[in-house]
Amino acid sequence: MRRIWNWLRTPSGFLSSGFLLLIGGFVAAVLLVGGHAAIKSTETTEFCVSCHDLAPAYEEYKLSLHYSNASGVQAGCPDCHVPEPFVPWVVDHYKALGEAYSSWTGKIDTPEKYEEHRLEMAERVWGEMKASDSRECRSCHVDHAMDFAKQSPEAAKTMQAGFANGDTCIDCHKGIAHKLPDMSQGYKKTFEDLTAKAMDQGAEAQELYVLQTKPYFGSADTVKSGEDSIGQILAATHLEVLEREGDALKVRIDGWQQDGVDKVIYELRGQRIFTATAKAGAAEQIERHATETDPDTDLVWHQVSLDAWVDKTDLLDNIEDLWAYGAEMNNASCGICHSAVPPEHLLANQWIGTLKAMERFIALDKEQYRFLQKYLQMHASDTGGAGASH
Repeated sequence: MRRIWNWLRTPSGFLSSGFLLLIGGFVAAVLLVGGHAAIKSTETTEFCVSCHDLAPAYEEYKLSLHYSNASGVQAGCPDCHVPEPFVPWVVDHYKALGEAYSSWTGKIDTPEKYEEHRLEMAERVWGEMKASDSRECRSCHVDHAMDFAKQSPEAAKTMQAGFANGDTCIDCHKGIAHKLPDMSQGYKKTFEDLTAKAMDQGAEAQELYVLQTKPYFGSADTVKSGEDSIGQILAATHLEVLEREGDALKVRIDGWQQDGVDKVIYELRGQRIFTATAKAGAAEQIERHATETDPDTDLVWHQVSLDAWVDKTDLLDNIEDLWAYGAEMNNASCGICHSAVPPEHLLANQWIGTLKAMERFIALDKEQYRFLQKYLQMHASDTGGAGASH
């Protein structure tokens, strides 16, 4: 036996390096060709939709211009979802194993489950497309080949502005082949989490921030009764705790008043960013400390503070949690029709009119609208995120 083994290891034996290389190369070629062919067979629309989990996506796709159009040029699943460059191609197929696992475990095997995860799946794809500069879109749509004269004037203007600003396709063109998810799911869930977090914290910190508009009172007793509030504190307002009496807190609100506008406290001098409002007869409790004239407008402003009582609900100890909620709301509400405009692109007071002009396009209630406006104003170009710390 040893004699046979020794012969196999001789230069003329079957296990010579040349022979091994030949056999190894042949096996590798078979595996490579066969494996590549097997993988390529998965890159068809028919294969993608053979999984019943994707039935909702396929039905939506069949209603889109990517499926049927006047020219008959069709973009299938792999055209949008499978990258052509080798390394991203390999990474994409590796990630597909996780998607297959989700299918096997029944994560989205019913229409109800699919809708439950639609936002999560869409945001993941949008993030990947943004990171690749919409690479798959650009494999068909080339900006220098676009005839803007054949587009509507508004579309041509928007497209050219987007290219000039460095925007990418997916910034504006979401929901092209599939139904848009309910974008409010994200920030509504965040709000629920923040409400629970505020309850867990119990307003124990000395520096607190208001989660949503809440009433303030003249005494601890009226806090307990919930009657006779003397004003309201707007969301994301900073409070300094002065006293505690059971579930009632005496807090100080700092801000600015415009001369002649006694019932409103603003966050900053010269900026119409609401902090608190006072009811008739309660404005006299607002204490003035200094007076300044805004050099840009010549309006007179008073630096003020207000001591009032509030209950312990809906108070957080970290403003960054609130700003993260605002950023998510901005992206969800304003990032559907176009790329969400960063807050720093406008002045704080400009955001009032800009948001008002877009109000009919966004599905926010009054509280959410006020919060979004304050988030944008407090991160505008002339405030620089002034509300991020106190």
